[in-house]
Amino acid sequence: MTSRERIRKALNHKEADRVPVDLGGSIVSSITKNAYTDLRKRLGLPATEPEIIDIVQQLPRVEEDFRKALKIDTVPLAAGAGSAWELKIQEEGDYLFFYDEWGSRLRMPREGGHYFDWWEYPLKESTMDALRRFKWPDPDDPARYAGLKDKAGQLYEDTDYAIVGSALSGGGIFEQPERVRGSVEFLMDLVSNEKFADGLMQGFTDFYVTEYGHFLDEVGDYIEVIVYWNDVAGQNAPLISPELYRRLIKPKEERLFSSIKKKTDAKIFYHLCGAAYEFIPDLIEIGVDILNPVQVSAAGMDTGRLKREFGKDIVFWGGGCDTQRILPFGTVDEVKDEVRRRIDDLAPGGGFVFHTVHNIQDGVPTENIMAMFETIWEYGRY
Repeated sequence: MTSRERIRKALNHKEADRVPVDLGGSIVSSITKNAYTDLRKRLGLPATEPEIIDIVQQLPRVEEDFRKALKIDTVPLAAGAGSAWELKIQEEGDYLFFYDEWGSRLRMPREGGHYFDWWEYPLKESTMDALRRFKWPDPDDPARYAGLKDKAGQLYEDTDYAIVGSALSGGGIFEQPERVRGSVEFLMDLVSNEKFADGLMQGFTDFYVTEYGHFLDEVGDYIEVIVYWNDVAGQNAPLISPELYRRLIKPKEERLFSSIKKKTDAKIFYHLCGAAYEFIPDLIEIGVDILNPVQVSAAGMDTGRLKREFGKDIVFWGGGCDTQRILPFGTVDEVKDEVRRRIDDLAPGGGFVFHTVHNIQDGVPTENIMAMFETIWEYGRY
């Protein structure tokens, strides 16, 4: 069975020959650069200087020899940035910094830094006048989509991987406003200045409908999955009330997902960290096909319960191994036990693509990562 066939089985809630595996198919199901370099060495692969495809999280492009060695079933295909923006990493004191396409300033410690964090925000006032003056990138810029059709066709014809498409140039309809206003400021906007907050989210909805539309015009016939991310939950509870989500965000996401489904048969992949349980029925209702990363350590995210209640309606992509405690700090035996438990909970009947909870981080012991993969290869067969 090919990788593409294996993923298709899982996405249609059917059992394949084995549980399919993702690593590097998207920027929310990957591995950080240093962990990648260490794992290549462990696998006996040649040392390389990988291309960084996500500067914020320091994620490399997974190379073909690595993909083959770990029996990975996915390959990414992502839109680019607009022609008006260029990545310029600069130094200031103990930090590196750059401005993203939206005008936000991100920084990372020069020594020992793992990520770039959002630090300064361009939308400083929560007024309708400030919103009218906000400088939006151009979603119609052809540079975002240049060469994608040819690349998609080549990947589809010359490989048997499942192609995972990513068009999103920012965060989701809730998440990206935090990145241009600041998290605290935008959360306050939602409850104290709803007209402004709603207008800002509407602007991002319009942008994404256009952006996804152009992307899917190029690659919609080739991809199996289309990725979207929007973290509306924290470790122990939602970040906003489900009522507020349903009133202000859900209709906008429904509009976006409806526009996507008109252009492709690809399944909609929704990345939502944390305590996502209360939102799952809403996501199913608006057309979401896949939930990621299935944060098993968060409140309400018991994998057995999730599979029983929602397994017929949504695919679980992730949740294969806890990345907060077990993978980085557990023993090899604990890792193996954890992987077997998650397979037992999530794999029966299909509807499960194996990946850890979010990206594998720097400093995770390579023996634990290999124990995880060896267990999925041995135990993850139907």
